[in-house]
Amino acid sequence: MNKKRRFSLTTRYVVIVGILLLAANTVLGIVMYRQSKNGMQTLIRKNMLDVTNTAAGLLDGDVMAALTEDDVGTPLFQEIADKLIVFQDNADIEFIYAVKEDSPDHYVFTVDPDPVDPGEFGEEIVVTPALVAACDGIATVDVDPEADRWGNFYSSYSPVFDSRGGVAGVVGIDFSAEWYDAQLRSYTLSIGVISVLSVLIGAFVMILITGKVRRKFQDLDHELLELSRNVDALTEEITSNPGYRESVGDAAETPAGTADGDELEALGEKIRSMQGELERYLVFVHAQAYTDPLTHVGNTNAYQEEVRRLSELIENGSADFSAVVFDIDNLKVVNDLHGHNCGNQIICGAGRAISGVFGSEHTYRIGGDEFIAVCGGLSEEETRARLDAVAGAVRAFNEAPDHPAATLSMAMGAATYRAGEDSSFRDVFVRADEAMYEDKGEHHRRMPSPRDRIGVRRK
Repeated sequence: MNKKRRFSLTTRYVVIVGILLLAANTVLGIVMYRQSKNGMQTLIRKNMLDVTNTAAGLLDGDVMAALTEDDVGTPLFQEIADKLIVFQDNADIEFIYAVKEDSPDHYVFTVDPDPVDPGEFGEEIVVTPALVAACDGIATVDVDPEADRWGNFYSSYSPVFDSRGGVAGVVGIDFSAEWYDAQLRSYTLSIGVISVLSVLIGAFVMILITGKVRRKFQDLDHELLELSRNVDALTEEITSNPGYRESVGDAAETPAGTADGDELEALGEKIRSMQGELERYLVFVHAQAYTDPLTHVGNTNAYQEEVRRLSELIENGSADFSAVVFDIDNLKVVNDLHGHNCGNQIICGAGRAISGVFGSEHTYRIGGDEFIAVCGGLSEEETRARLDAVAGAVRAFNEAPDHPAATLSMAMGAATYRAGEDSSFRDVFVRADEAMYEDKGEHHRRMPSPRDRIGVRRK
């Protein structure tokens, strides 16, 4: 009777453990599926936003806003298409293109560099929530795929801002929904196979254990008890040995299979190394998306983030900042007379002069020849001192032995937030911009010829 009772008890244990194992694997499979799906969606959306933000940051918003159907095929149009096609050739995407809002709730293609079946200029594009949000100035990814004549895609859209901060157009990319669904199916199949194998292996192990228990229950119980004592003694002896860590280190050099602990440690080190590499990659991608590649100061994406931050401070009544607007004089003339390489040197010199005074983290290039610095609130004396410092940096640039063929000259204008009077960041920007244009007009009255070499001025 005792043997039968022990057999029934162990059988019940096997059934209970089997049910728990099956339930645990079922729950684990569901959790892994949901996490894999959410993780893939998050990764895809982030990668798509990184690509569209980077591409949008490379485009000149003023040029985009001025594009018409007559520009199709021109060098200017082709230059934009060439910038976009680089992303399609080097990133894991299906299509990249530029669109604009032609009229309320009506959006059309402007530039589609696809060599096989491009969208024609002015051809209507399927409207999605992400496209509408991008036209309002917010980079977004569609949650659900949309179908058009090219296929079924997940799409991401990022705004291209002009020199005034308005949305001049939108850059969009398409990611194949078929590939995405195939990846989810692959994950589902893998998880299902792993779950089934786990149950089968667990059942096989439990059958073996049950067989031994049925044959020698008492002997096994005694052996397990003795083994438990030996394990406790061995654990105490190993952990109290001063050379334990050294021996573990030596074991790392032993052949595979003789030091399981060290193999796990090596795997953990690899995982930590991969995590570090991923963090460095994310920093790099963020820098690409928020840094102007020519001057290494903030680009329009970074500027819009700062504007949003200051807008929140204005709303909660804790804002205290100043905005200083800079405009390089006669950059087009410099490009025409001395070439774009010289023009780029002038732009870089302006960026260094401004960021040297205000800091690169507070300096933004918001147009081809326009910069803005945003810092803590300045008094009139502090503003004058900062502008004098920028003017001095410009003079040093022009007087340097390796200065470019043209002379750097900038118009400047500053404004400080007035609590109770300014209701938005734009109010401060407009005053600074007007002051800058007054400075520019005064200079042009003094020196009517735009081809003269221009010195430094400060209002």
